[in-house]
Amino acid sequence: MLMKIKFYGGLRQIAGTKDQEIAGATIREVLEKICADNESLRMAIFDGTNLHQHVRVMVNGRDSELAQGLETPVSANDQIAIFPPIAGGLP
Repeated sequence: MLMKIKFYGGLRQIAGTKDQEIAGATIREVLEKICADNESLRMAIFDGTNLHQHVRVMVNGRDSELAQGLETPVSANDQIAIFPPIAGGLP
């Protein structure tokens, strides 16, 4: 079964879409699949085999880093949101 992946910020432009549906058992598997045909997206999300430090992957509104990181299990009912690094604010 497919789950919905939502891209935010500059990742939407790199992905070429605001969302995508894909199947996978873990965050890592889902991310690998969405990056398989898009090297620019892979470079924006991954630093080698790990997420870039400031990229956030949310599963049903909860940061996956608070669960099992890239090994967090996901299922068809989950909604995954991927946020790029965000900077700004007052010093």
